[in-house]
Formats: sequence, structure tokens, C-alpha cells
Amino acid sequence: MGVPRIIFTRFANAQSPKLTPWRAHRRRVVGATAETGRNTLNPERLAVVWQLVSANNRELARSADIFDDFQDAVISATEAVEYVASDGSVVLTSDERQGSYGWYLSILGQPAVVCARWYVAERERRHAVELTLKSLPLAEIARGARQYVDSQSVSHRSLV
Repeated sequence: MGVPRIIFTRFANAQSPKLTPWRAHRRRVVGATAETGRNTLNPERLAVVWQLVSANNRELARSADIFDDFQDAVISATEAVEYVASDGSVVLTSDERQGSYGWYLSILGQPAVVCARWYVAERERRHAVELTLKSLPLAEIARGARQYVDSQSVSHRSLV
């Protein structure tokens, strides 16, 4: 039987178009004025994110921030696993314009974990929060990061 895992994805730089929806989702869930934690500052540097996935690889939650090195992402994931029970507080959010519900976990006073998606019903949101709170303390943290390869950055020659 599988266990929940925290997996990491590495991007060549913080300007990857794949990270634009990640940032937009965080802004909608946490709020545009919410202070970021160890968010990447240099757009030319490496960018790393983490995701909590279930035993069947379904995304349950994700890091609130984008990190500029793998070690910072590991520290964030480890804090989420260790502090969720003792210092984590769930903050419920909603998008009234779209009629959807979200949530995030604040750990040590900072947004640390955000919902993987928006939910159309309060019942779905409650279930997602419960599943995340049960899964995080059991999660195995991956030892490395998979590399996201942007299709625009791959030359035609490397595909042949």
C-alpha cells in the first residue's frame, strides 16, 4: 500500500510560464496582500515547488511559495510535515465572484500550504482539508526534484 508523498519540481528559472498559474492560484487563495515566505527573488535563478500527493498520485496541496533552491523547498516541506499538528492553522477562503471555496495552512504565522484547486461545494473543501491534515504527517519527502522541461526551451535538435 502506498503512502502520501511530497514531491518537488524544479524549473530552469522563475520566469517559466508554467509558474504563472501557480502564482495566480496562491494570490487568489491567500490574498494579493499576503506576505510571501521564502519566495524566489531572482527571476534568473532556479525555481522549485513542492506538492503533497496521495498514494494514487492525486495532488492534495502545494507549497504556498516558489523557492530559489531545492534546500529551501525541502525545509518548507519538512516544516509543513512537522508543524501542521502543533502550529498549523487552517484559513478558509472563498471567491464569491466564482462561487468557489479554498483554504490554506498558516504555519509559524505564514501561509505555507495552499489548496491544490478551488472547490465548488463547502463539503468538498472540508474533505480536502481533512485529507491534507491526515496526509501531511504521514508524507514521505522525496530526496530529489524532477526537472520540468518547458517545450519552448527544448531545441528541435534535442528532440530528434
